[in-house]
Amino acid sequence: MSRDFPVAPEEFETGWVEQVFDATPGSLAGLTHEPVGTGQVCDSYRFRCDWQEESHPATFVAKCPSRDATSRGAAALFHLYDMEVGWYRDVAKDSGVSCPPPYHAEIGADETQFALLLGDMAPAEQGDQLAGADAATVAAALHEAAALHAWRPKSGSFDDLAWLLHSAGNSGYMRQALPSLFKQFQPRFTGLLPEEVLDLGAELVARFDAYMDAAPQPECIAHGDMRLDNILFTAPREDGRPLAILVDWQTCSMGHGAGDVAYLIGTSFADPEDRRAQEKPLIAQYLQRREALGAPADPDAFWDAYRRSAFAGYIMAINAAIHVERTERGDAMFAAMAERPAQMALDLESLSLV
Repeated sequence: MSRDFPVAPEEFETGWVEQVFDATPGSLAGLTHEPVGTGQVCDSYRFRCDWQEESHPATFVAKCPSRDATSRGAAALFHLYDMEVGWYRDVAKDSGVSCPPPYHAEIGADETQFALLLGDMAPAEQGDQLAGADAATVAAALHEAAALHAWRPKSGSFDDLAWLLHSAGNSGYMRQALPSLFKQFQPRFTGLLPEEVLDLGAELVARFDAYMDAAPQPECIAHGDMRLDNILFTAPREDGRPLAILVDWQTCSMGHGAGDVAYLIGTSFADPEDRRAQEKPLIAQYLQRREALGAPADPDAFWDAYRRSAFAGYIMAINAAIHVERTERGDAMFAAMAERPAQMALDLESLSLV
């Protein structure tokens, strides 16, 4: 390797893995891997280890740069790899958020090459964006969202976490690029999305400067892509609530908690009637947990921010659909990501706040 860390599964050498786990040289007799997950920006693999020592994990998950050049280019443009590595390197261990434990997090200067080794969360299972989820599953994810949004650095300032500051540049890019991205998105998804959804997108694009100008002030670390495909779930506990494990931190940055909450609720319910019935109780539970963790939010102001943030999933769908490798499942997923929050925005009259 020309660098000090591997960026593809075939580059993982037993000696390097032994160093990561502070193992005795020669104690890793074998290493095998298999693909895992459905991510479109990174490639993920489960590694199985044949240790001669008992103190090391039998498996781990490695995230590697995508083999697809389009996806890697998008990651560099939006600093996606830098944000995820930053989260696991600097925050994950003491965040109080349920996420995979990091074993190693390292990134190159050009932000296209990195090595990220994480704890294997099996038998937890990935959520299904296309199928959607019930209220208990969404509540489990919001339980972790509240912990994330309540977390504060020990120093009291987020300024030392430079990777969080990418959000300002990304917002500026979106302000300039969304009109042209939507011109590509609209014809591609005609036939996959109802006309009213595409019409709403066109109206949002026309008002996008005003939408960005009225954005609520950042208050916390926001996950930025909090949807079912980016969450692992365990079997329900005695209280009926599964444990949610948040993964795919490539879009975490400074933001407002309402963005994650609206994104999750808006994209998770396949039936809009379920979402209409559940959203206010779910928000109340989320706010109650935030308050218990010492980060209360005004319910009325949060509701307004939630209504405005109903577009979050739609905007992500427009942007991501154009910037990552195109697949059949990807198009179906992006259609669901656009249609469900678009219906929520229509129900909540979110354009009236723009």
